[in-house]
Amino acid sequence: MTWAAQDGDEDEFAYVFTGELAQRVVDEVSPRLDYNINLMDRNGRIIGSVDGTRIGTVHAGALEAIRDGRRVLVDTDEESAEVRAGINIPLTLDGRIVGAVGVTGDPGEVESVCNVLALTVELLLRNEQHRDSSRWREAAVRELLLGLVNGTVTENGLLEALRHIGSPMTPPWNITAVVPAAGSGSWSLPSSTSVALLRRVQGVAGVVAAELQGAVWVLSGSVTDRTLAATWQRLRTGDVRLITGRHAATSRELSVDAARLGILLARAHLLPAGEETKLSALVPETAVAQQSREISHDTVERVLTPLSATLRETARAFLDHDLSIAATATALEVHRNTLVQRLDRIQHVTALNLRIFDHAVAMRLALLAAAALEDPHRGA
Repeated sequence: MTWAAQDGDEDEFAYVFTGELAQRVVDEVSPRLDYNINLMDRNGRIIGSVDGTRIGTVHAGALEAIRDGRRVLVDTDEESAEVRAGINIPLTLDGRIVGAVGVTGDPGEVESVCNVLALTVELLLRNEQHRDSSRWREAAVRELLLGLVNGTVTENGLLEALRHIGSPMTPPWNITAVVPAAGSGSWSLPSSTSVALLRRVQGVAGVVAAELQGAVWVLSGSVTDRTLAATWQRLRTGDVRLITGRHAATSRELSVDAARLGILLARAHLLPAGEETKLSALVPETAVAQQSREISHDTVERVLTPLSATLRETARAFLDHDLSIAATATALEVHRNTLVQRLDRIQHVTALNLRIFDHAVAMRLALLAAAALEDPHRGA
């Protein structure tokens, strides 16, 4: 961690410059210069230096520069055993002095070097501050999402948490998860894809996002059809698909949708193919994802084990094509009569007539149970 709160300082924006970054800067810059470089924290203590023996000691010139908020020069005729000639410049971030940079040598020779070095270090500090701020914000969003999944966040708690992270929002809500596309070979998004997606929605009003369970979760507030469509368009990039909650959920409905997402992403291999799927269409998947392995195993044994690979493939295709004889026959490249004979055979073996809705649902649950068990029948 590059930043830490100053002891006794209650201002959350008062940071101290720590040794990790300080020494990294010294090690990077010093080979290009013929001068000794020191970097000091806000207390004037040396935290980065070419001379390792000075780490942890207090630099009097830097302490004066920090205290008075001005550059301090020590001419060659003023140096002593304790104070060396050179220049010390305070480092400023967000209007606050966070440390100092010092270069040893004749001030007339090293002042320009110290000026450039001070600007460089301040730029690095701003970059580190931004990165830490982004990490903190994503961690806060992730914690909020986990609270929604676990049902531990009240509506007031949700609103307060969003205000705390600087993204005040109000209902109606939407929760969406971005997951790898079907057939991508992984149930988790690659890190590069997650980073790219988070950047796409960073700074968008009414939207917060974080990586969770191998997916990027996106919470939208004050939702309208237009704003939600714009957010989803930002997320449709690369080899991904969207699992979307209700378009305009109440706070209670948001918690339910988040809980369902959490259940499904724990069994991401149950998710259907397609660029976008509504949570409301995944009731069977949600039910199977929550049932015990014993129940899934029993269902598979009763319904699927008696069927040949061809009949299992036929059942899956028939369900995938909305119980349409014509569409299924075309997809399987078989004659209509052949398909009807297979459906009759399935009914004879399992007592399930897939042309009846309730029986089709039972078969769907059995196929999902096989997938939940990672049963070899799933690929048949």
